[in-house]
Amino acid sequence: MKQRIRSIIVKLAHSSVGILFKWLFSIIIAIEYYLLNIYWWLRGKRLPSEEERQLVRENVTFIYKSFERQGMAKRLFHSIQRYYPGAKVVIADDSAQPLTIENSHAEIIHLPFNSGLSYGISCALERVKTPFLVRLDDDEMLTPYSEFGRHLLFLMKHKEVDLASILCFRAPLWAGRKNEAKKYYRQQFDKSRPLKIAHMTHIDDSHTVVAKPPNCFIARTEKIKEVGYDKNIRMIDHNEFFYRAAGVIVSVLDESSFIFHYHNPFDTHYMKYRNDTLGDSIYIRKKHMKR
Repeated sequence: MKQRIRSIIVKLAHSSVGILFKWLFSIIIAIEYYLLNIYWWLRGKRLPSEEERQLVRENVTFIYKSFERQGMAKRLFHSIQRYYPGAKVVIADDSAQPLTIENSHAEIIHLPFNSGLSYGISCALERVKTPFLVRLDDDEMLTPYSEFGRHLLFLMKHKEVDLASILCFRAPLWAGRKNEAKKYYRQQFDKSRPLKIAHMTHIDDSHTVVAKPPNCFIARTEKIKEVGYDKNIRMIDHNEFFYRAAGVIVSVLDESSFIFHYHNPFDTHYMKYRNDTLGDSIYIRKKHMKR
């Protein structure tokens, strides 16, 4: 069923009315995010307290990669500043038209066109001076349930854990937190690379150890730098990074916490580069066959 839906989306995106669907999707997402914020507010969810904001400002740098989606990159930056005003944000951008954000809290690293995701994240990582970092993607926005301050306090308390991840609310059709979390709880992983703490170990009532967490997380900067991102991998870095992180980084997932993710499948220009992964697959296979 999912494959059939993807096939229909691809056909529509490349049709004569593809641009219409692209803009229509963007409008639907904007309305959904606006209505969800009202719903969350009515449920009593509020912006972080000033104490939490100060804790994040002093200890955390937000990093993400931007490519050919300047509007999204700017929305994410302003979302971060809405929840954590004054927080340092480092953005690696390799767009044809360089990203610009006129704000003293934004540091933009301009890279050659289409340098790749891993290369950009590596460059951003080099600029991080705080003890913790938050890793995001440019097609995301924070929610009252992201709670990076709470996860920061968790990492400060639990020295045995290096990374706390949260779920992605995949708009416009989300399977729900329980179903989304199951993908990480049931995942297969290489048992020849033992974890420091066993998969599915409960650290507390909220955080559970997982072999490979979602790609939205707060982590100890020194541990992420220790593993590092392979600059030769353009797009599909996530699995490869956590394959190498096994036994080095202890990752947990909190399924009660999430970020809003609104990838636009009708953006054919971006998808042309996003789907160019054959070279990555060949490189990764050869790289790990040597081990």
